[in-house]
Amino acid sequence: MRTIKNECITASDGTRLYADVYLPDAEGPYPALYAVAPYQKDLLYLPPVSVFRFIETGPLDYWTGHGYAVVVGDQRGTGRSEGEFELFGPAEQRDCYDTIEWIASRPWSTGKISMAGESAYSVNQWLAAAQRPPHLTCALIYNGFTDLYHDAVYHGGVYSMNFLAFWATEHLRAAATLGATPPRPGGIAADVIGMTLDRPVFDDWWDQRAVKVEDIDIPVLNVAWWYSIGLHLHGQLDGYERLSGADKRLVVLAGTDSHERYYQPEFLDTYIRPWYDHWLKGIDNGVMDGPPVRLQIGNAGSRLREEPEWPLQRAVPTPFYLSPEPAGAVRSLNDGSLTTAPPTAATGGPTAYDFPNPEWTVGTTVITDGIPQPTSGILTFTTPPLEHDTEVTGKITLVLYAETDQSDTDFHVKISEQKAVPKLKEALMRRVAKNVPPPSAMVSRGWLKGSHRTQPPQPVEPGAVVRYEIEVWPTSYLFRKGSRIRLEIANGDSPVADGLFYHYYGHQVGRDLIHHDADHPSHLVLPLVH
Repeated sequence: MRTIKNECITASDGTRLYADVYLPDAEGPYPALYAVAPYQKDLLYLPPVSVFRFIETGPLDYWTGHGYAVVVGDQRGTGRSEGEFELFGPAEQRDCYDTIEWIASRPWSTGKISMAGESAYSVNQWLAAAQRPPHLTCALIYNGFTDLYHDAVYHGGVYSMNFLAFWATEHLRAAATLGATPPRPGGIAADVIGMTLDRPVFDDWWDQRAVKVEDIDIPVLNVAWWYSIGLHLHGQLDGYERLSGADKRLVVLAGTDSHERYYQPEFLDTYIRPWYDHWLKGIDNGVMDGPPVRLQIGNAGSRLREEPEWPLQRAVPTPFYLSPEPAGAVRSLNDGSLTTAPPTAATGGPTAYDFPNPEWTVGTTVITDGIPQPTSGILTFTTPPLEHDTEVTGKITLVLYAETDQSDTDFHVKISEQKAVPKLKEALMRRVAKNVPPPSAMVSRGWLKGSHRTQPPQPVEPGAVVRYEIEVWPTSYLFRKGSRIRLEIANGDSPVADGLFYHYYGHQVGRDLIHHDADHPSHLVLPLVH
């Protein structure tokens, strides 16, 4: 592999951008893959392990070894590139256009160009494709959101505080400032956290950073992962739906190892390189044969299932109604039930929820005798043990009739599989540690700030029963026979239970009431595949 360091690309506004070029040892010209992010190309000597999660280009020597040139750039205002970083703003989008056309003009380039990389690299790829640079031949988008506001920063209007603080501080600022040889003292000058906090409502600034998917006119392969809830999954699926061309494909995988797999040659040979080989080298390898959608069903093994479309028309939207009847499932504030039978006039009154709960220890998680209890301080509604395996594949909605004594309130929704535990094992668990909660797996999440039920947002009338439609992010998951489907509802979340993607709680103090009677049939709509 031959390397040309610090090539200078002059953007259309005169800003100097810098990139490194990696070429095969064999004589060219070559098709090219372009990767650009705000992560400093000079840090690519670091290994692609979890502690360096921003190393996301994929293995450069793999691509040069298969006859591709690779160009890795520093995004405007980051690394060695001049200008001001504006969080995927219009100038940065135009830079992608300019750089792609610069690559096409190089003597080592065939003029056939695509882009590569995960996360921020793929966000830039979405934005670049919508600019329609003439030499961008195809796109392979691997885990990248399309709407900065809705997909990453404000979920349903609720501020995704921890992710943004982590990303802006560790990946953008500290990586540049505290590294061994920082390319610029202070790293990125822009106040990323401040510019997002100052814009809590979607406006023109956010719209400039939302991908105009309908403008994309090249072949696109979307590779998404079900686990990427709170960042990439929604945009990948929504983007696939909005693409208008016939040459589009979707692969969605289960597991949590998107980063690791993107560096494994076997994975690249199977899922990634054939797309580039077909569109950039003209190899007839069958990537466009068969149905356009392939899904790996969570909790159901490694097999990929082919489907004719996304979302699946054959999935049956099935309501599960919230009931105050005890489910006997889990320690929570109410231990309510989920049932397929709609409520009747005899159904009891609403379920009350006071916040903040004085027992909350870390966010909404209660810690008892050193053992985290994620559900004991929130509301749950759980089905009886399932009589057969139940597949949920598609879009999920929670229709909630609720009132609050405040002018606004937040809803955090989680769908979990509460695992079946043999009675002997359960008895042993309780004997060893009586406070151990039943084992469960988070399947999906959703969020809504009450005022954001309308656009533009409107305050909630205190004491009024309001119908909310809360989007829960799509999934494909097999709930096993004997397990339970559990719905969790709170007005906050927790780093203990929700990791990197927990949200700003704010100054909420009050009481919410969840109604679930015949006139207010709160229900969870699950797309069941039989």
